[in-house]
Amino acid sequence: RARLHLAFVTEGDGKLLGVFAFRSLLFAEPDAPVASLMNPELASLRPEMSLLEATKAIVAKHHPAYPVVDGAGKLIGMIRARTIFEQEAFEISAQAGKMVGVEAEERVSTSWLRSFRFRHPWLQLNLLTAFVAAGVVSIFQETLDQIVVLAVFLPVLAGQSGNTGCQALAVTLRGLALGEIDRLQAKSMFKEAWVGVLNGIFVGLVAGLGMYFFARSQGSASPFLLGLCVFLAMIMSCAASGVSGATIPLILKKLGADPATASSIFLTTMTDVVSMGAFLGLATLIAR
Repeated sequence: RARLHLAFVTEGDGKLLGVFAFRSLLFAEPDAPVASLMNPELASLRPEMSLLEATKAIVAKHHPAYPVVDGAGKLIGMIRARTIFEQEAFEISAQAGKMVGVEAEERVSTSWLRSFRFRHPWLQLNLLTAFVAAGVVSIFQETLDQIVVLAVFLPVLAGQSGNTGCQALAVTLRGLALGEIDRLQAKSMFKEAWVGVLNGIFVGLVAGLGMYFFARSQGSASPFLLGLCVFLAMIMSCAASGVSGATIPLILKKLGADPATASSIFLTTMTDVVSMGAFLGLATLIAR
């Protein structure tokens, strides 16, 4: 059963003038004109508006429905506030999946074949980018052969820098969703770089000590230098991953792509390349 709350008032040519609530009729004089009942300041929406723009236009309002007008201000339709907020909630819930290549259309009830078609192309892209990181490691194969203990700490560096980047990525995507940021900003990049440096220092201290004691237990000739290598590499990789997390979704948006789509795949590649390259590069200098 439909519930009618509002009535839209238009001119003869369909141009929207205002709106009035049906409950106001209960208290109006029988001969009162409609103009005395209507509110001319109700927010109106345009058909070309994005979901984010529509949500921002009505978020401070408290009406059950909103008129949709064309460029000339003529009433062409109506949309319920509940519909907009339900769709916005769906977009937010789908964002986490988009970050790893899961399409917004996929549900728990989606068939296995359709799920495979949605996900597999992104996994192939992830594999391709993983080859890039593997190529960086292969450059330092001789160093790894000389200092075997380095291989133990590669996942540590990759994991920590990856988490740092994901934190920056989450904040950036939230800023895009709320309309707080729409382009690359030096201030945001500097902030994430500085936060990454601070995180790298404190995490690097613990990881460096871990490397020192592990290398010492394995009879390494230079445990202190290896610990210092981990410490410095952690700072560099965390700073770089913070900047990457803040810039990758904005670059995707600049290129006309969905900022949330598979951002973490590109971020993971960047953090792996930087963290492993920095770590193994510093270790190579020590080995020489």
